Amino acid sequence: MIKGFYCPEGKGEIPFEKCLKCAIFHKNTCQFDYPILSSMVLNLRKEEGISVSSILNCLRKVVLQIRNDVYLDPRDLYYSFRGQLFHTVIAQAQEEKAIVEQRFERDIAGITLVGHPDVIYPEQKKLVDYKSTRRIPKEDIPYAHHSLQVNLYRYLAAPKYQIDHLEIVYFDMSNIKRVRVPLIDNHTLMDWLVPRLKELKEALEGGKLPERTDSKGIWQCDGYCPFTNLCWPKGIPKKGG
Repeated sequence: MIKGFYCPEGKGEIPFEKCLKCAIFHKNTCQFDYPILSSMVLNLRKEEGISVSSILNCLRKVVLQIRNDVYLDPRDLYYSFRGQLFHTVIAQAQEEKAIVEQRFERDIAGITLVGHPDVIYPEQKKLVDYKSTRRIPKEDIPYAHHSLQVNLYRYLAAPKYQIDHLEIVYFDMSNIKRVRVPLIDNHTLMDWLVPRLKELKEALEGGKLPERTDSKGIWQCDGYCPFTNLCWPKGIPKKGG
């Protein structure tokens, strides 16, 4: 479980409460002040059930994060924090009939899956997700894991809303790009989803630890995971290696 921050000032592992207390009294000299640190903590959403984000993540990381006390360097949360800033502004500026960050859940193979689409426009039968990214796709093709994510959101929302159009709005610090996402049929989606759901549920209940990610997911290891040294004691393999 994520318990606190790994102090960038060299003070080691510090529980959230202690870190925020230090920051609110301006005793820290790092680059993160109280509002930023507090926002990072609030952004660590706790879910009942397995979330879309966790099922798209490295399953091994998800389980290790539950089984172990984890302390994160605030610098590793910066990109997530930056994205949350954009999401907050966008959510406040949505049209009146838009469904913004509503929680959806469905029972799949006896397992509850939950998710929060950024926005649904019911009249347009459209779902849009916003992504802060280091690199906007050069072509009008979404990143594969983002395509899966919005299709899973569509599936979760399906009992209540018909959605025929999926879109991702990518943005970095200099540009914005809207990309249409192809719909994945439910049969194909379930073929991918159900085995991962069962594997993650079994592991979270004390079963076998999932295998470390394959070459397609290796990008999640470098700078995104506190367990890299455990999984790759000889170092992260180079792409294609």
